[in-house]
Amino acid sequence: MLTFAGIPFKNPFVVASSPLTARVELLKEAEKAGAAAASTKLTFIRQPFYGKLRMYNNPRVGSIVCHDRRLDLKEGIDLVAKAKRTTSLVIFANITYEGPDLEGWARLGQAMQEAGADLIEANLVCPNLGLTAARLGKTGHGGGALAGQNPELARQIARVLKEVVNIPVVCKLTPNVTDIAEVAWACREGGADAVTLAGAHLALPPVDIYHPEQVYPLLKGASFGSLGGPACRLMGYAMVAQVASRTDVPIVGGGGIETWQHAVAYMMWGATLVTACTSIMWHGWEVVTNIVRGIERFMEEQGYSSYMEIVGKALPNLRPNVQLEPQPGFPRVDVQRCNACGICLKPAHCKAISLQNGHAVISEAECYGCGICVALCPQKALRLA
Repeated sequence: MLTFAGIPFKNPFVVASSPLTARVELLKEAEKAGAAAASTKLTFIRQPFYGKLRMYNNPRVGSIVCHDRRLDLKEGIDLVAKAKRTTSLVIFANITYEGPDLEGWARLGQAMQEAGADLIEANLVCPNLGLTAARLGKTGHGGGALAGQNPELARQIARVLKEVVNIPVVCKLTPNVTDIAEVAWACREGGADAVTLAGAHLALPPVDIYHPEQVYPLLKGASFGSLGGPACRLMGYAMVAQVASRTDVPIVGGGGIETWQHAVAYMMWGATLVTACTSIMWHGWEVVTNIVRGIERFMEEQGYSSYMEIVGKALPNLRPNVQLEPQPGFPRVDVQRCNACGICLKPAHCKAISLQNGHAVISEAECYGCGICVALCPQKALRLA
């Protein structure tokens, strides 16, 4: 059990707003898999276009969603109400408004509170609205990521929501900014109780160089889309750490989470809750079960008595680059494992490795200590020490 924005959660896992959370039947599956919470599919007063799910998928790299159907207000209200009646999940109501004023945000927030939502999640992240138009030199309205790029507008949105609801307000922020901590702090000043930081970098798929007219499957035309999956993970750690180290804003962190180890890493960089969708869409609800059970097992094995003991554990390591202290060391070879395959000889910048007597030999004097050979070795015969 842990508390986030004053709300109790049985564990830190939240299913992210996505096709996984668009129907109550799927929310029941999320609960059965062990999730503590879910963020419902993005709701508008009236969605600007009625899309169909079209996306690029490469499980080794990531996904890009550029087109999808969202929910109109009545659909969103019904979903939240049914979810609260039929599941024990904590429900984040994910909303956005594209109009030129703030009244739409207030209307959406009030409606979702009345429907029974536990938290409002103000969507300042989705790039598939005004931001894609803006990046193509077109005029776009102010919802989603376009609003999230403007700290003052983000502050105002948080403020108007806090004025009309008495449940926690969480701002889900776009990573497509110069300084995400500045936007997080602006939301905090507006009264936001927390922020969500989870992927959604602007992205395009690789071009089929033999058929460049077909970019996304089953879609005529192409647009920038929202990046998910493994490609987000390292950037996600950095976003969470930036906000956690510079503000006191509680964080839902995600982007590329596939395993419990990824989830724990997000928590150690400062996230209180963790969230995922792409890995579940690819590999099924067992992803949730494995993450929840894995975190619990890790805590027991390592002697942690509460989830909060994990949160921010890695932050004391952060310092400016000029204050980093390189330590001496070089790769050590396990000659029993090494099969002289020669892969460690490939790095073009390195002249420290040779093969002698059927195994790799490292010249300490010539070694940079970069660790690339350790990462490349398929036999796990090298370790830095």
